[in-house]
Amino acid sequence: MDSLPLSDFTGKRLLFNRFTQPGQVHVYSAACRAGERLRIQMYVPVLPRGGSVVPAFAVVAQSLPYSADVHQLPVEIPAGFSAIVAPPPSELLQPVEDLLTGVRYYPGPLIDTRTLVGGRCYLVVWSPHNHMGKYVIQVGHRWSLRWTYWIQLPLYWWQIRGWFGLSRLPAYVAGGMLLLGSGVALARAWHSDRSG
Repeated sequence: MDSLPLSDFTGKRLLFNRFTQPGQVHVYSAACRAGERLRIQMYVPVLPRGGSVVPAFAVVAQSLPYSADVHQLPVEIPAGFSAIVAPPPSELLQPVEDLLTGVRYYPGPLIDTRTLVGGRCYLVVWSPHNHMGKYVIQVGHRWSLRWTYWIQLPLYWWQIRGWFGLSRLPAYVAGGMLLLGSGVALARAWHSDRSG
């Protein structure tokens, strides 16, 4: 299967994508170890102007603990692979608001399983009704402990707000205040050096 690469299925991350034409299928893949946990959840964004889609998704790997009918998938899977399919929800209930970014979304279906053998694992996303629009999927079950991840939080905030169609004005205000504060501190330091 042709696929978009993922570094792994362990670290938590959001996948932002959109279907731009009917019948489009997105496939993501990563190498998995035997016994690795695969946790994937769909989030349906609440967009100011509409344009989100509620797709189905599936985990495809060798020898999953249980498997759905692979004929539900929009792609052929290699021999020896099985699939767990999460169909789109028939009804979206109450949207949730993220405290950090202020975005609103409907929590969608969740697949949480483990691989039995190592090898390639795939995430397949498609719209059974051939709808077009944006979707968000969270992959992974563990927050990164690396400082490089946490220092990028402002970038993630920027990406998430933009994807959900919300204003990024607070980032400009915070950046302006940071520059102003830095300028004042530098001016004071320069003034105290000249006075002393």
